[in-house]
Amino acid sequence: MNVSEIMTREVVALRPESNLREAIAVIQKFRIRHIPVVENGKLEGIVTDRDIKRATPSLHGGVSQEDYERVLNDTRLFQVMTRDPLSVPPDASLKSVAKILVDKKYGALPVVADGVLVGIVSDIDLLRVLHDML
Repeated sequence: MNVSEIMTREVVALRPESNLREAIAVIQKFRIRHIPVVENGKLEGIVTDRDIKRATPSLHGGVSQEDYERVLNDTRLFQVMTRDPLSVPPDASLKSVAKILVDKKYGALPVVADGVLVGIVSDIDLLRVLHDML
């Protein structure tokens, strides 16, 4: 079995110029934890819910509502994303993907063919396969 058989093909992606507010909206709306960052179809980076949490100030830490809103609106994804993330081709084996996710402690990997983002595979996708096997 390979990645193309289990990956999510309809990937929700944002552009490097998108802001934290847009990323938070996508995470909440689609209930996802990883957002590929794409420019002209080319994978530029990936931003996770953890990246966003680290970049967002806490209102409980004495930050004013105005400063909080400013950070959400003014911080661009290219400032907080992981650039040139590790990716896999659609024909990668599930075993190789599982090894990468475990060894690197990643939650997801973009799937790229001929330089273009074609999907994303996550730890949850692999758990679904395992569940079906049991």
